[in-house]
Amino acid sequence: MKKEKLINFVSKYFLAGNAESVKLEVKDNVLSTKFITADQTVIGDIQFNDFKSPDIEFGVYTTGQFMKLLSALDDTITVNFNQVDGKVYSLTVGDSVTDATYMLSDMSVIQQVPNLKSLPEFDVEIELTKEFTSKFIKSKNALPDADNFAVESNGTTTHIIINHANVSTNKIKFTATTKRAVPMSPVCFSAKLFKEILTANSDCTGTLEVSSKGLGRVTLQNTEFKATYYLVKLSIQ
Repeated sequence: MKKEKLINFVSKYFLAGNAESVKLEVKDNVLSTKFITADQTVIGDIQFNDFKSPDIEFGVYTTGQFMKLLSALDDTITVNFNQVDGKVYSLTVGDSVTDATYMLSDMSVIQQVPNLKSLPEFDVEIELTKEFTSKFIKSKNALPDADNFAVESNGTTTHIIINHANVSTNKIKFTATTKRAVPMSPVCFSAKLFKEILTANSDCTGTLEVSSKGLGRVTLQNTEFKATYYLVKLSIQ
């Protein structure tokens, strides 16, 4: 397989170091994982639908280290799991001349990802196009210390506000293209993590749905990957 595809999958949950430890599963040649970020403001589910492997479950505790091992390899790689008595303890990733072995983790030391028992009705649905991604990333880079972004709508026009606050402050506001919208007061989420989600999924398009009850759902996909992220509302001072 192409190394870039595995790196692409990992990047979609790793989010530049915000989700280090995960349980992964291969079933019917689909590699998937559910994760929660260290600050517990994003829960995600990532799928890669062309991962040739026997069905297996395994734990990765230090994703950053695993990514460094992959960087030592050429573009075309093979992935093999090493087992004793039916228990997988390591994986070996290799190219034509080099093998890199990564020691896997016991599942008991990896944080369990909570299940979302019920979802609220989403009031606003924003199209996540390449143009939106470029605009958001440029805006966030212009305000590197901004912790949040807000989504607000009057039912006709929907705005993204980076660095929303209840006091006067530097901020950037732009209009988003929506598939549907009803009037909604500003709801805030992590600007840093949303930027990393968009960056890691620059090869995908999809939607951002927002509920006035304080939950966002990001769905991004292409022919090989599907990524779903749930964003938890931030409180604004």
